[in-house]
Amino acid sequence: MLKRVALVVGAIAAVTFLRKKAKQQQAEQDLWTQATDDVQAPSAPVVPAPAAHVQDAPPAQS
Repeated sequence: MLKRVALVVGAIAAVTFLRKKAKQQQAEQDLWTQATDDVQAPSAPVVPAPAAHVQDAPPAQS
């Protein structure tokens, strides 16, 4: 009889733990979804302007 009670209590504890874990993961997923909903990808990739090279500079006047 004591073994059955222990088994039932263990099963209840396991189910409770798994439900709590699932709720925690869902809450984290909801938080990430909410945080990233307002972020939009740029429509075109941003390309930086080419840097001026020393050869492109006008010759120094002496």
